[in-house]
Amino acid sequence: MQANAQNISFSPEIGLTYNTISHTVNAEKRTTGYQFGFRTGCMADFQFGGHFSLNPGVILNLNNGGNSYAEGHSYTGSNIPTSFSDDRTYHLHYLSVPVYLVYKTYNDYNEPHWMFGIGPSANFAIGGRYKQEYKEVSHGRTSVQRYNYSMPFGNNARFDRARGFDLGANVFIGYQMSSGFYFKAQYGLGLLNIAPQGNANNSLRNSGASVSVGFKWLTIRKNPWS
Repeated sequence: MQANAQNISFSPEIGLTYNTISHTVNAEKRTTGYQFGFRTGCMADFQFGGHFSLNPGVILNLNNGGNSYAEGHSYTGSNIPTSFSDDRTYHLHYLSVPVYLVYKTYNDYNEPHWMFGIGPSANFAIGGRYKQEYKEVSHGRTSVQRYNYSMPFGNNARFDRARGFDLGANVFIGYQMSSGFYFKAQYGLGLLNIAPQGNANNSLRNSGASVSVGFKWLTIRKNPWS
C-alpha cells in the first residue's frame, strides 16, 4: 500500500490589507473607519495526512489600526452651549507569526486546488504613528489641539496609546495554480483589548481583511513508506 507523499514548501507572499479598530472610551462606543495597509513575508507548508497541512509563517503587517471619531454637545452652568470633536488615527505596524491548519481539495502540491485555513497569530508591535485632533467650542471661541508622534506602546493609560502585543484569530480561502502561484483572501480578528489599562468601558481592538498573492516552491518531497 502506497502512502501519500510528504511535501514541505516555502512561499514568499505579498498583499494589501484593509483594517479597522473598535474603540470604546468611558463606556461610549466611538465611530471608526478603515485604512489600507501592506503585508509581506514568508509561509511554510508542512503536508500531513493527505489533504491537510500545517502553515506557519512570519508576516510583516504595516499600517494596521484605523480611525476613531467622537463628538458631543453640552451646556455650562450658565446655560452656554459647548461642543467638542475628537478625531484619532492609529497606524500600527506588527510582526505577525501565524499558524494555520489548512485543508486542500487536492493532495498534490503541483495540482490546481482550493485551500481553506484557520488558526491563531501572535502579533508583536514594532512601530507606528498616532495622530489626534481635538476641537472644543465654548463661549464662542474654538480651541484646537493637534498631536502627531511615534506610537508609544505600553500599558500606561496616561502616556501610552496601545499595548505592544495582540493575539489574532484568522481564516482564509485561497486558490493555487499548477505553476505554484496562489491567491488568498483572509479575515483576522484581534482577540485582546490593546487599550492601555483597558477594561470593559475602555477598549481598543483590531480587525481587518487582506488579499495576497504568493508563490510556492517545493523544497522537500518524500514518500518514506511503501
